[in-house]
Amino acid sequence: MCYNEFVDIIEKIKNKKVKGYLTTLTRIIFEGAIYHITQRAPGRELVFVEDSDYLKYLYILKKTTKKFNLDLYCFVLMPNHLHLLLKINKKNLSEAMKYLFQTYALYFNNKYNRKGHVFCGRYRASLCNDDNYLLAASLYIHLNPYKARLIQQYDDYRWSSLSLYAKRSKKTFVKFKEVLLMLNTDIKKARQNYNKMLETSADIAGGNRIDAKSMSIFVDKVRRTTKRFFIKRSELDELIDKFHDKKRIVNLKEKKARKYLVQQLQASGYSRNEITDLLSITRKTLYNILNSG
Repeated sequence: MCYNEFVDIIEKIKNKKVKGYLTTLTRIIFEGAIYHITQRAPGRELVFVEDSDYLKYLYILKKTTKKFNLDLYCFVLMPNHLHLLLKINKKNLSEAMKYLFQTYALYFNNKYNRKGHVFCGRYRASLCNDDNYLLAASLYIHLNPYKARLIQQYDDYRWSSLSLYAKRSKKTFVKFKEVLLMLNTDIKKARQNYNKMLETSADIAGGNRIDAKSMSIFVDKVRRTTKRFFIKRSELDELIDKFHDKKRIVNLKEKKARKYLVQQLQASGYSRNEITDLLSITRKTLYNILNSG
């Protein structure tokens, strides 16, 4: 790839003309970009041995976000690897990650009187250039302990930001509300939607590996499966309310509006059974709507 082609790709990504969850060999770094960061221990080594290690890493992570002006959206710390979802506000991802991982590695080696690498080479950074994929990546990260069978309930893991999303708010350096507000401007309702997304995503096969291809495939599955929770609700809610208010649909304009509503629900991932339940209609009525002129 020549320099001009590379610059063109970056400009398209910045302008949201290239959307999705991008895992590339070439680091694409620009201000305001959001990355899914992964790092792991070499072989069967551990990154975290006891509770104090997790706490120390979180302390260093908090310090790093402040020092390098990062917005941390979510995280999970596993015994032998970790995931971070963050936004850089300056073009300093490499410097920030170098500081984060080197500072922790120095602590870890000193504490356990060891030498050698704590982490397995260079961290991975997948670019999230779409809000839908950002949400899907957060679900992937939060479900990691459950998929790895470290816990029996997906919301029962101490070393992640999931409780902020699924249970309650508390004072934290994690910018969890910025993600939840994509679902609803009411945080309580946003949490309800996020929990539904978790329940749906927990049943999706895979999601317990951290190689780039597996992550990308799983995140795409999650995105498609949970799409209906992410759509801009205002227009649909208004159309659904109008649908229920109309006792009888008689003119052509109203019939077209009803068909448009059903088509939008289908495009948002609702099944036919879910649509009939939501609109309180029979399958025959749904069939007639879809086949109307």
